[in-house]
Amino acid sequence: MGNPFKTIRNLLLFFSIAVITAQEDSITVDSTFYPKKVVAEGSETVVISATVNPINISPTAYRYSIYPRNRPAEVFMQKLFFPGEQIQIILPANILSTDSLGNIAKLEPLGDAYDHQYRMFNADVGEINLTTFDILGPSDIMKLTVLDAETNNPIGNSNIRITQNREILSSAQTDTSGYTRVRIPVKRIQNEPVMVSINTDGRFPTWKGNMDIAEGIFEKTVTISPLELGPGDAIYEVIDSMVPFREGPENGAVSLFLLNEGDQVIISKVAGDRLFGRVRIYLDKQGIYRNISGWVLGKHLNRME
Repeated sequence: MGNPFKTIRNLLLFFSIAVITAQEDSITVDSTFYPKKVVAEGSETVVISATVNPINISPTAYRYSIYPRNRPAEVFMQKLFFPGEQIQIILPANILSTDSLGNIAKLEPLGDAYDHQYRMFNADVGEINLTTFDILGPSDIMKLTVLDAETNNPIGNSNIRITQNREILSSAQTDTSGYTRVRIPVKRIQNEPVMVSINTDGRFPTWKGNMDIAEGIFEKTVTISPLELGPGDAIYEVIDSMVPFREGPENGAVSLFLLNEGDQVIISKVAGDRLFGRVRIYLDKQGIYRNISGWVLGKHLNRME
């Protein structure tokens, strides 16, 4: 017969190990990554908060990271947040870099090929509220430059509008050098061109062109020249938005495309409240301009002097 004392000791040892193991298994691991250097007792803290503004999209989650600008591999903290949760990270203030704009907040929207966004900020205590993160859908990017065809000078402050099948995909404005980055959502009809409209606020006729969009980032230069008038022609400016430019004068005639405020039409014929004229369109594939003729209601136009 075995030693009773030894048997009891072994049973107690077994139950002690089981209890310790159960306690370890009960610890839940959240999505926060805490490097050891973040743990600092008794120091002042800083709350770094982010606000997101998803535009016509629904990311499934957001990964939020804080790290020093000159050491991006040394992440102070990284955490996962779901839509509707307050996005913020609390850190000991003394671990932040004291360099000017020496810290970076990185936001990664999840659920699609969304762009990652970054904000630089200075060290501080209390609360740091970063500028809002506008979350846009995956896009191709056109690096567009708009120039005067005669002088090759930039045409600044031009308003760019991208549409496809009457749906507005995006808009942008050139800077003083005639340049802008135009984001064109990938969620469009990929095998069809888009309509690019460039409004120069009356300095030049509105430029319109059917354009095939390359995948990823690509460059495009557009040159704009004045309209050439024939005998009896007059230039009218569109004063409303989403105005049908129709194939015939009837109300039910096929709409060729929509005119927008600021567009210019060369009118050559007036029939009551209907005006017949042409709009110059650039065909990207052929590299040529083409005049598209059609009808428009006179109430949507003003004659330019």
